Amino acid sequence: MKKGFFRDMKIGKKLILSYLFACLVPLLAMSFIIYKVSAKNLEEASLEFASVFSSEIVTNIDDFIGEYDKLTKSVLVDNDTIYELGDGANLSILDQVNRQLEVRKMMLRLMTLKPEIRDIIFLTNHDQIYQFNTEGANVDLQTLKNQTWLDGIMNAKEQLSITAIHDRSYYDRGPDEIVLTVGRRIFNRGGACIGVLLIDLKPSSLIRLSDGFLLARNNYNIKISITDAGNGILYDSDVASGRITWEEAQEIENPFMKRTGDFLILTNETSRGGLKINVVIPRSDLLFKINKIGYATLIALLVCIATVVAISSLLSRMITRPIRKLQKQMKLVEQGQYKVLLQKESNDEIGNLVTSYNRMVTKIKTLIEDVYIVEIKRKNAKFLALQTQINPHMLYNTLDSIRMKALVNGDDEVAEMIKILAKMFRNALSKQNTTNFIRDEVDYARNFVKLQNMRFYNNFSLCVDLEERILDAAIIPMVLQPIIENSIEHGLKGHNIPLQINLKGSITPEQNILLKISDDGKGMPSDRVGEINNLIGMADTECLSLGDEEGKTSIGLKNIAERIKLHYGSTFYLKIAEGTEDGTEIDILIPGQWKEAGKMGDSYDL
Repeated sequence: MKKGFFRDMKIGKKLILSYLFACLVPLLAMSFIIYKVSAKNLEEASLEFASVFSSEIVTNIDDFIGEYDKLTKSVLVDNDTIYELGDGANLSILDQVNRQLEVRKMMLRLMTLKPEIRDIIFLTNHDQIYQFNTEGANVDLQTLKNQTWLDGIMNAKEQLSITAIHDRSYYDRGPDEIVLTVGRRIFNRGGACIGVLLIDLKPSSLIRLSDGFLLARNNYNIKISITDAGNGILYDSDVASGRITWEEAQEIENPFMKRTGDFLILTNETSRGGLKINVVIPRSDLLFKINKIGYATLIALLVCIATVVAISSLLSRMITRPIRKLQKQMKLVEQGQYKVLLQKESNDEIGNLVTSYNRMVTKIKTLIEDVYIVEIKRKNAKFLALQTQINPHMLYNTLDSIRMKALVNGDDEVAEMIKILAKMFRNALSKQNTTNFIRDEVDYARNFVKLQNMRFYNNFSLCVDLEERILDAAIIPMVLQPIIENSIEHGLKGHNIPLQINLKGSITPEQNILLKISDDGKGMPSDRVGEINNLIGMADTECLSLGDEEGKTSIGLKNIAERIKLHYGSTFYLKIAEGTEDGTEIDILIPGQWKEAGKMGDSYDL
């Protein structure tokens, strides 16, 4: 950032930035602290909830194992039919049928006590199979014996064990269905293993999720995974809820175990069966609610920013508005305009500044007006003295006498010149208190050109192309003749004679009159045109020059431009046209004013 950047900044922006800094820094700090504390408290509460829930699941599974242990014992213990199953090789067909019925009756009793049971199989050491299921599916002995989970049951330390999930490929119906198996090895009274009891269950039968867990799972995406000692999956809550399939669950291989930083993991173990209970809470989902708080805080922060910006902008405008008005007014004063004064809007420091400014402007305006009035009075006194000395009737009579003397002497040309001059004086002096029309200006200009042609042997021509309506429009006096005089003067200096002067006019769509005075003289360079236009553009209605200090009587372009702005306003102008190839063109724009002769209220001073 550049040195002095804030110092050079506008007051309004300084106020807005200061308000933002003062309000947002404490708000950001407070929001950060609240976010961190809330996240920590939520994590601790979630861990406590997960710990309690994990203990509850361990208790439920221990109860589950205990129930099936008691159930199988109650059915099998002291059951002569079961003990005799291992000796079935030499039985008659009738005895085999009766034994089959007894075993099915026992299996039916088990399924009646536990409706969640899917299938029941009793496999003897002699490869005899006794089975019962609701759908009438049959077991393939060889496929069953090839199952790896069956070896785990036969080699388990405990009589009762639970397998990981597996399919039912050993059945001829529903082989793709996923089940887990509760297995119990059966011993005779002599302590010899005679076979194994296999109970197939749906994995969802292992635990029943409470409403509390379902609500927590939905809020925090909690996952429960139950595995055996070999990390085989017995239960997965995502599968139970339908989020993924059992095949997908087996392929995942517990990724949360590899990236413990992304999860909160609580592991517990059952007292029976050696099953591991994994309660997993993704940190991203754990912070879901705190993220909502973060979003709400962010929205509140944005609202606060918008509010602070709006309030600071309002206050900034209230403070800087009078300053901007004062600045604008001072620029007008620089241009010489002292008319508009500010009104005091408050009694504070800025209001006092405005009051002091108004007093200063008023004093300056009064001083300037006093100087102008003195100068105007001096000029008017000089003009009135000149008018008093020159009696119009005496002037006309004298000129007429000189003209008659010239005629008597036979000098017709001199007589004509005197006649034209007398006419010009008559027109000029008779228009003091009446309306001056473009027609009058054209006649004056034509008489002037006639005099110059008599003097310079008809080297000048004036071509007027104006419609009647334009000729009847009002105009301030002494506008056309000085411009034509300049054209003749510069034409003589450049020896570009004969010289033709053209006067054209048109009415604009705004009902203004545009006059174009051009000549075919040598013209002037473009830089000189720009210089003169800049000088003319400096003409100001507030500082109209009343003539030069040396008393020169020639009326130049700047004087005409000043008088146009004085009488018609800044919209209208006199300027030299740029880009003219030959000669010079001067454009004059005045308002279209058509008033009846002799009844116009304005009077124009020469």
